[in-house]
Amino acid sequence: MTQHNKRPKHVPQRLCISCRTSTPKRGLIRIVRTAEGRVAVDTTGKLNGRGAYVCAEPQCWQHLLERNTLASALRLQSVTEEDRAILMSFARTIEVHNED
Repeated sequence: MTQHNKRPKHVPQRLCISCRTSTPKRGLIRIVRTAEGRVAVDTTGKLNGRGAYVCAEPQCWQHLLERNTLASALRLQSVTEEDRAILMSFARTIEVHNED
């Protein structure tokens, strides 16, 4: 019996909207614009809506929250203060995990 050469498995790549580096999709965090126009962190990667990807690096999240990058990527006029606060609290949990 001969062994068949298997093709390497395709690993989907996505671009971080903050630092603009291409990374495997599983290494990024997805942020989604819901049908209601709200912004949410999609930890499952399966929520319906327009999505954008961000690295799990604190500086990427800081850059994202300081500029209008996220609103542009999600095709929004602006991110509400309430949604921005939710994203900021999520970013703090990333910082805690990166310090371990």
